[in-house]
Amino acid sequence: MNRRDRLRRTGILCLHCLRNLAFFRAAHDSKQQWEGQQFWITAHNNFLDIAVLEWCKVFGDKGAKHDWRKLVTEQELFLANLLEHLRLTEAGFDGYIKEMRTYRDKFIAHLDEENRMNIPNVSPAIKSAQFLYRWMVERENDCDAFWDAHSNAIDYFKNFMAQARSIYAIQPAA
Repeated sequence: MNRRDRLRRTGILCLHCLRNLAFFRAAHDSKQQWEGQQFWITAHNNFLDIAVLEWCKVFGDKGAKHDWRKLVTEQELFLANLLEHLRLTEAGFDGYIKEMRTYRDKFIAHLDEENRMNIPNVSPAIKSAQFLYRWMVERENDCDAFWDAHSNAIDYFKNFMAQARSIYAIQPAA
């Protein structure tokens, strides 16, 4: 895959992750009780599942096709800045990756024998996807990969949060 396509596709993964996390977070924040409303329960859970899958494609698997290391030219600088942005140590971020991968592997990709599902904290996923997207647009876009893309991942996330909040606000609770 050429650099332009890799940048573009990784950017798409970041945005898909952020859109789904915006929908998930807005649903969670709405405090809706969807007892017996399987549509809303499934939609809410699917937003998280898709976001975790997309995030892991970019951050969770070294050597994966869209891993950030395959496109970031100054990897040490990127990682140092990402960790500072997330307020995590490298060990802390590795732990977060493990948490996301465990959720993906044990409950999304397979239904293993675990009896308890630990929903990951989505804040680091939001912040890391936003950070990588901004880094790609501002520092890695030497091939005009983002000519028609959203320029700001934070605004992208906020716009979808607002859209979802308006939908959840009109949805009557059970």
